[in-house]
Amino acid sequence: MKATLENKWLSLLFYVLVFFLFREWLLPVMELTETNYLNVFLVFIGMCFLLSLFHVKGWISAPLKILYIAWVLIYIYAETMLFSAPAIQFLIMDFTTNVQALVTQDWNSVTDSFRTVLFFALIWMTTYLIHHWISIRLNIFLFFFMTVVFIAALDTFSPYAGDKAIVRVMIIGLLLSGLLKIAQLFKKNEVGLPRSTYGALIVPLILLISLSGALGYLLPKAGPVWEDPVPFIQSFAEGAGGGPGGDGVIGKIGYDEDDSRLGGAFAGDNTVVFEAVVRTPQYWKIETKDTYTSRGWEQSIGSDQRRNYTVGDPIETDYPPNREEENLEASLVFSTPYPFIMQPYGTDVVTADGDTTFTQDVNTQKINTFQQNEEVELTNYRVTFSEPTYSLTALREVTTESLANVPAEFDRYLQLPENLPERVGELAASITADETRLYDKVKEIERYFAQNSFIYDQRNVSVPAAGKDYVDEFLFETKRGYCDNFSSSMVVLLRSLDIPARWVKGFAEGEEIGRQDGSRIFEVTNNNAHSWVEAYLPGVGWMPFEPTIGFSGAGNIDFDVEFDSTEAPEPVTPEQADKPNAAPKEKKESISERFSEILKDAVSWISDNKVKILIWTAVGLAVIALLYRIRKRWMPKLLVPYYRLRKENWNSFEQSYHHLLKQLALYGIERRDGQTLKTYAKYVDSFFGSNDMRDLTKAYENGFYGGNIDKHEWAKLRESWEYLINRTSG
Repeated sequence: MKATLENKWLSLLFYVLVFFLFREWLLPVMELTETNYLNVFLVFIGMCFLLSLFHVKGWISAPLKILYIAWVLIYIYAETMLFSAPAIQFLIMDFTTNVQALVTQDWNSVTDSFRTVLFFALIWMTTYLIHHWISIRLNIFLFFFMTVVFIAALDTFSPYAGDKAIVRVMIIGLLLSGLLKIAQLFKKNEVGLPRSTYGALIVPLILLISLSGALGYLLPKAGPVWEDPVPFIQSFAEGAGGGPGGDGVIGKIGYDEDDSRLGGAFAGDNTVVFEAVVRTPQYWKIETKDTYTSRGWEQSIGSDQRRNYTVGDPIETDYPPNREEENLEASLVFSTPYPFIMQPYGTDVVTADGDTTFTQDVNTQKINTFQQNEEVELTNYRVTFSEPTYSLTALREVTTESLANVPAEFDRYLQLPENLPERVGELAASITADETRLYDKVKEIERYFAQNSFIYDQRNVSVPAAGKDYVDEFLFETKRGYCDNFSSSMVVLLRSLDIPARWVKGFAEGEEIGRQDGSRIFEVTNNNAHSWVEAYLPGVGWMPFEPTIGFSGAGNIDFDVEFDSTEAPEPVTPEQADKPNAAPKEKKESISERFSEILKDAVSWISDNKVKILIWTAVGLAVIALLYRIRKRWMPKLLVPYYRLRKENWNSFEQSYHHLLKQLALYGIERRDGQTLKTYAKYVDSFFGSNDMRDLTKAYENGFYGGNIDKHEWAKLRESWEYLINRTSG
């Protein structure tokens, strides 16, 4: 047997192994795209490999593959017989539609069937490359390496679990690479490869790889040495990341009652929830939660404390309306109704059509809507409110000592998990170390995130691993997240200082889309779902705070600025800018943030110039293909000056001699299997009418076999080499 794999049993073994390696590419693709036709594509791969194994001519194999693809399209999309009139009509119409879409660049009109054809074409080209790697080069390492990288990337950045897949890939890939390496060695040395000899060589290889793979899979694994790099790397990985609740799925943004597991990416959603006609922008509060679990938020006390109201009744909240100010009215019209009220701060009366009643959960502040004792989703209602007013004088009088007078009923707003890392409390203390007033401490924590390189990001957000704290990871490791990260962190930092605080959910103000009778119309979508913070200051009451970068604040709350006559009129007001020494920090950008901005600009540029990029890519590939096809003409023009610049020694001569052999093969003077170099040199010289190839070969054999690598006439050898290689460019 020759080492060119003419024996079909050995080729079949290689194709079987590479088939299972290729299968590892399809499994995650089918799972992530929810495609149910894995076997259809596996059959096509098997067909391609069998046709390559038996060296079926292209004019036979190509029509067979095209016929199979046509059958798949008809089977999946037309659900009719292959050679029936409806099937032919479907193929013609589908072809016409997609050609028209490509010509007009109407990418949205490209059909799913055409995308399937492109996927088959990709598989077709890949199997051709694999055939070349197996039959000609006897080296599958590149495909093996790409498979490992592919599975590892999917396991890191997508919901696909690649732990078992990577073990299969390593076993199959190492086994296949080892078997091909054995065949490569036999081919290089032109030694016959009988089945018994090859079998004796591969049995130890199979046993060794199988044993090491089994041990690697079964033995216990140590934890990672480095921190999880995904949150940083994911700053340019679009669509990757774990989903909400840690289930590995990218969630859709919007209001959700379950906050027990926070973290992961969110996909934007512009679905309109409601339109609000109101004079000033408002935060629309829904509920609060009091128990932080290291993973998310829950409510410690059930809904046993309730207040019932009817239309027109004043509603009691922790933010009583300012009766001295003019009442405002918000008119809400819902596209996506909910069975509860969107509350602006200072809510007083809710007016709705029909026999509507309201039930307020005192513990969560949530107000549910009912009609005839059944929960109902109102499509429109009006809320009368008056925004709270806070006296700065009263705020400045609240000191840390006043926390001792907080009633016991507020203890649930001081709750922290027992396993909260100590560094969280230490951070809170360091942030507020220079402040003595309670209000100033709260404001320092609110401003902390904007001053310390935190990044607002909805897509590239990690899900804490088991045993890790959600807030701790955000504060000290990732520094990247959305409102849930910022608001949860502020609540925990405040509670670490024994300041009562709670987590608030609802919607931000939305986008202004028009004016109506002196009021402004705001459109609130699922993208405006939001969370923020409420802190309790003794003697003042609850106050909303907004730590999330890029958001203006919870409501449009007025501050009644009053000063004692004995004090200088330069207090730190809530509207005052951050401390001067913090300004450089606001402008400072982290390396990851700058890198992320550069990548976003690059993606934007690619999106704006995708047509030009496709055209120039096609032109570039065509030029590369043309240059590769005529390489025998221009390659000598590069090799001659290259070797003239190199030092005349054995290494340069050996490499130039091998380049000459390749160039002669491209020219059409190929060396036959089993032909010695001396016989081949005579054949080359007879073709060109010279003795140059024999001189070069004699020098090569003296050096390679005889060890004579110094005593050569390098100038004469180079002259002979240049003569021959220049002749091959004609």
